[in-house]
Amino acid sequence: MWLVITVGSLIGLISSLVQTIERINYALHPKVALTCDINAVFSCSNVFDAWQSRVFGFSNSIVCMIFFALTAGIALAAVTGSKINHILRYVFHFFAVFFLGFGAWYLWQSTYRIGYICIFCLFCYSAVIAMNWAWFRLHYRELPLKKSASAKLAKFVDNGGDLFIALMWALAIAGMIIFHFM
Repeated sequence: MWLVITVGSLIGLISSLVQTIERINYALHPKVALTCDINAVFSCSNVFDAWQSRVFGFSNSIVCMIFFALTAGIALAAVTGSKINHILRYVFHFFAVFFLGFGAWYLWQSTYRIGYICIFCLFCYSAVIAMNWAWFRLHYRELPLKKSASAKLAKFVDNGGDLFIALMWALAIAGMIIFHFM
């Protein structure tokens, strides 16, 4: 699971870094087409103009870069054999869940309010979905549940139920976008 979090973090980090570079280029040269302005649906420049792309007062991609960089560091430490304190793991899991909700809101806003999709946001959000699945796999045995509920949850996870939910979440987001722009 740490490898999934590492790869997801690196994909998200690269995507948010490239998006930040594109945003800077757009600020410097607003008339020049960006590499992420692909067609009438995938247009970063149209997304950059919306208030939703700077919810925190600056580009959302900067927040994403910080999140993905820190998460990549923790995950790489774990992959290479470091023991990660459980409180630190829970903090990072919390932020992954936060970004799962924030990303769903943002993609909904992009689809239905802004009317355009940033391709880099899709890469970042796909990484967030995979990372949340991995964080859940790392923590589900530690949930404060009764023994019977814990056993049912373990069976559910052993049968791939958590992976099914993650895939359905991704398909729901993809379906929302596809059906709107068809």
